Amino acid sequence: MKVLFIAPSQYSIGELHNAIYLARQLLQHGVSCHFLTSTKFSDYARQAGMVVTPLARQVKQTTVVDACIRSFQPNIVILADYHILEIESQLVDLNHMMSLDIPVATIDSLSLATQSMTLYNELFRHGSNGKGKSRMEYETKLRKAPESMRIIRTCPINHPRQEDENIVPVTLYTEAFSIDSELRRKVRADLGCSDEDKLIMLSKAAWANFFVKMRRLESGIHMNKKYSYEHMIQQLMLSYLGEKELPSKVIIVGIGPEDNYMAIQHQKQIQFKAMPFLNLDEYEQLLFSCDLFITDNITSCSMAKAVFGYVPVLSLMNSQLQSEQGDVHIPDSWEKYRNQLEPIIEQWQSVLATGIYPFITFPNGWVDELSPLLTDNPWLEAIQTAEIFDIQGTGTLMYDLLYCKEKKQAVYERQESYIQQIIQAPNAMDMYNQLVGNKEENRNEDRKSTETTIR
Repeated sequence: MKVLFIAPSQYSIGELHNAIYLARQLLQHGVSCHFLTSTKFSDYARQAGMVVTPLARQVKQTTVVDACIRSFQPNIVILADYHILEIESQLVDLNHMMSLDIPVATIDSLSLATQSMTLYNELFRHGSNGKGKSRMEYETKLRKAPESMRIIRTCPINHPRQEDENIVPVTLYTEAFSIDSELRRKVRADLGCSDEDKLIMLSKAAWANFFVKMRRLESGIHMNKKYSYEHMIQQLMLSYLGEKELPSKVIIVGIGPEDNYMAIQHQKQIQFKAMPFLNLDEYEQLLFSCDLFITDNITSCSMAKAVFGYVPVLSLMNSQLQSEQGDVHIPDSWEKYRNQLEPIIEQWQSVLATGIYPFITFPNGWVDELSPLLTDNPWLEAIQTAEIFDIQGTGTLMYDLLYCKEKKQAVYERQESYIQQIIQAPNAMDMYNQLVGNKEENRNEDRKSTETTIR
């Protein structure tokens, strides 16, 4: 039994992460796994225990894929993920893959593969403020997955029940995560965080950072650090945490270069720290040592893992502010925070080509695109969401998630309920048997029938 995973993304690591967790389950059941992934993330996959063949950048990989299939002889090829083939990577030829004499399935973590659609990246709507063509695409045409391709919906995030027989739901995690108390204490101590202090992970997807940097280059403001996303979100965090008097020190950690965060004068109660890129195990140790996880991506696989580790999570979104002819109307209920909001809004307006827009996944937006994924989805019961520009509301919610025992207990109970739903979904071996088992049985029957005829 053999599975070849192809994860071609040059920027997004979440798809590879999910494939690795499926592979870890399969390996426990004696299934051999091999990965074709970008050169950039090859070491990440190797350090996670996977056998890897790197995919060179900007080269069509038909020859490499064919050679790997000939040498490894997998029972099935699994793509991770379907949307990556169109949004970011043209390295894998889908038509060629479907012409191979081998089953091909795809992970569909965002529920995008069952219909043709257009994905919009609002960050590049007009590119360079209308002064020229953006180097990044505003529109991406996504083809409907071929009828012969089976679709894998990974949980958490996808709904654990799927009605279409061509769609196989699968749980990435067969049980909740836990961390040894002494290890947790050490991880926190290394960051200067005591048991009484609070540790927040502020997560930003690598692909999102890349998009924002490209946009800053096009706007000609890339040399001014105050227009970096890290600085803008840093200002918002300070505003949130300034809503109430903090009973302890708060340390906010993010993954990225050391100079991502600007120095804060006369601020000892709130500290920002940058961490280098971590391997899978190191990242999990940090994640499960935190008191709160914050992201602006409602489909973050790190947020899903945090839920499985009983870490309270908060997904920032924007549905209240939108630019109209360059102006932004601040809701009356936020008026008392105008002096704090206006300089932050001005910075966002300078980076965003057409001004501030609604989003649930920044910077893409994707309010409509992710509707099929999120409608009637229990995932929304397991997480907290908040308006990114609502200083009072989001600040109060953050405070409660950090310090209010009743709020934290309620969050724990909702996470536990969600975890129990997800671990009831088929595991990776169940998935394998659904995708390959029947085909293998049919092949064996065909062989037996042929042998009988020959005799």
